[in-house]
Amino acid sequence: MPWGSKMPFGHLMSEFGGSGTGGWVRGVSFSVSGSRPAWVSHDSTVSVADASKSVQVSTLKTEFLPLLSVSFISENSVLAAGYDCCPMLFNYKDCGCLTFVSKLDIPKQSIQRNVSAMERLHNMAKRATTEDRNTALETLHQNSITQVSIYEVGEQDCREFCTTGIDGAMAIWDFQTLESSIQGLRIMCS
Repeated sequence: MPWGSKMPFGHLMSEFGGSGTGGWVRGVSFSVSGSRPAWVSHDSTVSVADASKSVQVSTLKTEFLPLLSVSFISENSVLAAGYDCCPMLFNYKDCGCLTFVSKLDIPKQSIQRNVSAMERLHNMAKRATTEDRNTALETLHQNSITQVSIYEVGEQDCREFCTTGIDGAMAIWDFQTLESSIQGLRIMCS
């Protein structure tokens, strides 16, 4: 057992704090082996503790908006999502290093187009502007992602995952499709 001998129900097995993070914990997930819990905090950090390494905690402070949900998709790969409206992949190496790999919902490039005179007049009358402003986000989810969960499991790792968000959308993501659409991305890194 990675966390020691059998303990009575309700007994504190381990407590993680003082690792330089100060945000509320928003989501927790355990690896398949049970030896690594991962959690995301409201201060935009992702943390992984490793029981096989004397409960060493690796924390990565991200530049993203706070994350709300986290899920292990393999023993070393962690998927998280939150207020940035797209899933993000992180990798934990056995040496104790936690790194950001990629956003899995790469924003589409916005297309600039010429606005016709008729559209310009319509926009002036309707929105008090001469520009064609599209307020839709360039991500699949149009609001915060509140849950990341495994949808389909292969022989060893997750093949598909599901995200649900405040926008009412539920999306099912296929790793093979993501790897082929994002150049140089290898999701199931060891």
